[in-house]
Amino acid sequence: MTEVVPCPFTFANGRKCPGHITRVEIYKCDVTWTPHEDGKWRPSVTEVRSHCHLFCSEEAATLRLDDNGGMKFYRRYLPDSLDLTGIGEPG
Repeated sequence: MTEVVPCPFTFANGRKCPGHITRVEIYKCDVTWTPHEDGKWRPSVTEVRSHCHLFCSEEAATLRLDDNGGMKFYRRYLPDSLDLTGIGEPG
């Protein structure tokens, strides 16, 4: 089972969002397709050149008004509990 990752969004009044991350979109990334032993081609993200958008279970945190900057993170600033190991890492 996947671990639930708390939403990092903070509302303007200082209240933390009670939701959890439901999806991550990676922007401006390089995808490489390679064949596997079963003969099927599989994709992998080899480099993230921009940012990620996090989506929350609570609609208020995910609203994309003016491209919600509160849910936009560069890789190095993603919450530690969001394990995207192997995504966009060299090798």
